[in-house]
Amino acid sequence: MTGQRAAREPYATRFEAEVTAVDGNRVWLETSYFYGASGGQPADRGTIGGLEVVDIQYVDGDPVHVVAEEPSFRRGHRVLCSVEWAFRMYCMRAHTAGHILAGAVKRTLGKGAVGNLELDEETVSLALEAESVDEETLLELDELVNRIVWESRPVSWEDVPLATARDRGRIRFNEDDASAVDVETDRVRVVTIDTNDSNGTGAVRSSARGQWDIAACGGTHVRNTREVGPVTVCGQSTGDDGLPTIELAVGPNAIERRAAEKRAAFATRRALAVDLEAVPDELDRLEPSSR
Repeated sequence: MTGQRAAREPYATRFEAEVTAVDGNRVWLETSYFYGASGGQPADRGTIGGLEVVDIQYVDGDPVHVVAEEPSFRRGHRVLCSVEWAFRMYCMRAHTAGHILAGAVKRTLGKGAVGNLELDEETVSLALEAESVDEETLLELDELVNRIVWESRPVSWEDVPLATARDRGRIRFNEDDASAVDVETDRVRVVTIDTNDSNGTGAVRSSARGQWDIAACGGTHVRNTREVGPVTVCGQSTGDDGLPTIELAVGPNAIERRAAEKRAAFATRRALAVDLEAVPDELDRLEPSSR
């Protein structure tokens, strides 16, 4: 199979494994469900035999687990391993949210506008191969992303031959991405956000039918977009190359962002002494006198 075991079975977080080698504070396991940083996604956290895992590195295709101190266990011992569920689930939600955003970008700015995806503890960042994005487009992206979360679309992953992926023009992938493409076996791991049966009201929106996003990806994902939870488009920044990057928040960060935006909107409403819906028109009316 292409990709990491953790990506194939992302909900597996507790397991027992035999230690195959120890070198200082580096540990090799016969079987591992720890995700090693790749494809824009950070490494898992957790414990091996009660020791904190501080990093997971892939060397010659094998995961090397770096623990906080030299372990007392040795080769041949069996150890209990635990992946930190809260961080794993955050990464699963955030990575899937990034794919939803990529699908929204394709529909608003064109397929060629989608660049690389990066996620950290605060935000999901999607680089664009496009010019600066205006505020109306950001609002449209936010609406589209939230609609796909609401519509509870299934998310799936599979291995396909590299030639098949090349023939499917809809699949976006970088053949140099070792987390998704195995050049030795000529296979690609493809993640698909597909159609849904219902958006919660008994009907599928006709404008949103079909595969929302299909891409080669080695990361961990949730099984359904509803698991992504609260999500909001924060805005855009400019990279060193001068191209824009769209930033997205998921979970508690998204909730805090929404709360901050509401506080700002309510404060503006109070200052202008108008209903919230009338704020834009009132600002337009006041703008000439402020020049």
